[in-house]
Amino acid sequence: MLFDTQTLTRIIERSFDLSMSGTLPPETRAQYLTHGKRLRELLLRLLGARFDADSAEFKQATSAMHDTNHALAEAADDLNKVTEVVGRLVKLAGYLDKALGVAGRIIS
Repeated sequence: MLFDTQTLTRIIERSFDLSMSGTLPPETRAQYLTHGKRLRELLLRLLGARFDADSAEFKQATSAMHDTNHALAEAADDLNKVTEVVGRLVKLAGYLDKALGVAGRIIS
């Protein structure tokens, strides 16, 4: 049996995407980059490999891969939500600046 390289490819792509996200701390981006590179190396080796689908190792790797893919998808969605909220904060500050501009009197 062949390994699910399409899902692994999505994981690698997401890892690289997250490694370039300016909303994450530099150390986290570096970890995503490191793991993405390592997984890419493993992907190249897995492309020609055949496995016994009943082996515990194959089942464990497949299960972990699908769990990780799901977690990365959720993390990417959460990151998008965080970015959206930052955008809202920028808009709010702009609206508040405009409101203060038309205020009759500011008490200090």
